[in-house]
Amino acid sequence: MKRPSLPIDEILPQLIEAIAAGNPVVLKAPPGAGKTTGVPLALHGASGIDDGQIWVVQPRRLAARSVAEFLARKLGEPIGQTIGYHVRLDRKETEATRVLLMTTGIFLQRMQFDPLLEKTSCVILDEFHERSLELDLALAMTQRLRTQLRDELRMIVMSATLDPQPIASFLGPAARSLECSGRSYPVEISHHETNSRERLEHALTPLIVEAARQTVGHVLVFLPGLADIHRVGNVLRGLNLENTFSIVPLHGSLTPMQQDAAIANDPTGPRKIILSTNIAETSVTVEGVTTVVDSGLAKIPMLDSRLGLTRLQTEPISIASADQRAGRAGRTAPGVCYRMWSVAAHRTRDAFDAPEISRGDLSASVLALANLGEQVDGQFPWLTPPPEHAIEAATRLLVGLGALDDSGRITPLGRTLSRLPLHPRIARFAVAVAQSIGTAKAAAGAALLSERDPLENEIQGWSDTSLAEKIRWIDKHPRSTGRSFQSIVRQVKRSLEHPSLRSSIEADDSSNPRPVSDGEAVAQAILAAYPDRVVMRRPGDEDRGVMVGRRGVFGLSKLADIDRTSKFLLCYDVDGSATESRVRGAVEIDESWLPETGIVKGVDVDFDPERETIVCRATRRYIDLVLSETPVACEANEATAERLYRAAVLRRERVMPDATPGKETDFDAALHRIRLVLEYCYSNEESPQGNVDNLWSDVCKELCHGRRSFAELRRAPWKDHLVGLIGYEFWQKVQNEAPTHLTLPSGNRVQVGYSVDRPPWIEAKIQECFGWPRTPRILGGKVSVQMHLLGPNRRPQQITEDLESFWRNTYQEIRKELRRRYPKHHWPEDPMTAKATHNGLKPRV
Repeated sequence: MKRPSLPIDEILPQLIEAIAAGNPVVLKAPPGAGKTTGVPLALHGASGIDDGQIWVVQPRRLAARSVAEFLARKLGEPIGQTIGYHVRLDRKETEATRVLLMTTGIFLQRMQFDPLLEKTSCVILDEFHERSLELDLALAMTQRLRTQLRDELRMIVMSATLDPQPIASFLGPAARSLECSGRSYPVEISHHETNSRERLEHALTPLIVEAARQTVGHVLVFLPGLADIHRVGNVLRGLNLENTFSIVPLHGSLTPMQQDAAIANDPTGPRKIILSTNIAETSVTVEGVTTVVDSGLAKIPMLDSRLGLTRLQTEPISIASADQRAGRAGRTAPGVCYRMWSVAAHRTRDAFDAPEISRGDLSASVLALANLGEQVDGQFPWLTPPPEHAIEAATRLLVGLGALDDSGRITPLGRTLSRLPLHPRIARFAVAVAQSIGTAKAAAGAALLSERDPLENEIQGWSDTSLAEKIRWIDKHPRSTGRSFQSIVRQVKRSLEHPSLRSSIEADDSSNPRPVSDGEAVAQAILAAYPDRVVMRRPGDEDRGVMVGRRGVFGLSKLADIDRTSKFLLCYDVDGSATESRVRGAVEIDESWLPETGIVKGVDVDFDPERETIVCRATRRYIDLVLSETPVACEANEATAERLYRAAVLRRERVMPDATPGKETDFDAALHRIRLVLEYCYSNEESPQGNVDNLWSDVCKELCHGRRSFAELRRAPWKDHLVGLIGYEFWQKVQNEAPTHLTLPSGNRVQVGYSVDRPPWIEAKIQECFGWPRTPRILGGKVSVQMHLLGPNRRPQQITEDLESFWRNTYQEIRKELRRRYPKHHWPEDPMTAKATHNGLKPRV
């Protein structure tokens, strides 16, 4: 039976022509255009295209599987013949399969085993607007393969919302950019602001009830995650809505049969309220849905420092995602969308979702690239380059796991880890456990660490059970965990026992003695997977410890399965606070288990502020965690000099020989003299010195060599080093142009004061300055010395920079008063011709 026409039909001839000519294509088509179902079938029936498989890569399992089943029905064939799919825990594929739908994770995993994609003729990356890290990696790896090794490989990138031009530019000048219109029914959108302090289930439920009662058809409710689905479902059931509606969950943890039941439309059955994650946001048409209730929230992949894995964090969705969700209500009939946020709040949302590559954990991607021979620190062709610090963190982790060597090349162990369907940390754990106590327990443990614990609310006291005991229980009672968890365990076990991996797993670390118990096996495997989570208890405090990275942790005494006297722990589950973090999961480890590659011996150089001296300790560290330390004698070397210098910079007033509170030191005065000479006696081009402000630091650095305390610095020849640094010739210029002393007419020498906050000055008795008609000048005659003229009691009588004016105008008034008070002193009528006296008394005749 011929299918009804779709908007995609209008551009399929152009698309087929471009693909047949070997051009990559970027296709923008909104929901309802038929791109996901129309393009693969058109390629399958087109001439001029190789007979290899057409791979359609989808971000989600439900979409990959449901689209494949839809296409198979259109061809009138059972799934697994012309049309097949491969998703996690489920695969329908035969030799006859021509169009294969798969998730992005499966695509990347298959590429590890078949890097040339030898049986594939075309790769279609669908829903690329989601910009997951795996999608970005799939695009980059396919583009590298297409341009360097297989120019006949066809490629199509499809998106509902993204601007196609940047992607087309990335794919090269031969890329074709195509757009088509969509087909959907009108959707009426209303915004409803709720109390932000209310729990989500209480805030959203009244809106769901209102939507269900005022509309017809099924109601699709978008919620952030599985826990929210459970809570909202419980509230709705408490309202007795089950008498009228069927309340159905839809999320990725359901079995394929349960997912199919959730999206199936039975016209004779009750209306559905479908509580869904963003699994239903794209590609999947849920028949019969005419109403959408949108929480406006989604679980976004973020790097979780608590577990060292990418975890999902609840965040507001973008405007593009909100439009996608609203469009679900108009796929088969006119619809309504209720949004749980105001119009004003809608305007503040991001236009598009940020690429996951800008915020996620890159360790799995870096390992995949290394396995394909890519230089992880090189210029790999990313559409959006990841942050450098994220690449560095991923590389550092993989080196710690033994997956990469110090030069960034993949190791034999790394190749084993890259072929397991697990995060590199969990894969390292599984390999270690498999070597010690078998693949069955390794698979159970890997599933426990990577998935939600299926028994945390089922067995009393389960949370206080050690990880090893949990693994042993699940191994003995596999059916107690549910079908989904059992499927994951079976998949991991099959991967560990695959012929291509078995020999490498058995060979790795074979020289190490096997642990004598399950507990030790699991603890050592956790250490192998989380080498950066070793914790040492703080002395005298059984509840607190310090972790690698110098992060404090607490809650150790609350761990029921941990001995309170154990010194070393491996805390694989801690919260992500920046200062002190609560421990939620840990195992005891022995210090002897710490890998020798992480043990560093050295000497710590520190400064004791009370004794004002350098102190040294011989240390033994695991990464940066101090295992032991012993006081040792300090040698005068670069390390002690640098530490002394850093302490001196912070307490400058404690290292200068003549430091006095509130008074500048001679060294500071010398620096100011140098600054004045450079300012008044040289042009910028002629200046023989650089930045004067750096001279103190430069001299201090020199003096710290060979010294270990502030006392030694105070005894050091600061001025001699200053002269040596600036040169003797320039220092002589400073001495001449900014002299430290001036000779008065009386014959006495008086010190010239220099300070940054006042002009140069001298202090002298009035009688010592008689016969000095004008103010003395320095610095090439450009600066007058400020005169502090003193009376016989050495108290200032006048401060002036114009001595001639003082003699002519002010002197006579001061003379009258001082002559009365000090009759024995010399007070001539004409001070400019009078003879100066060194003691202020009248000269002898």
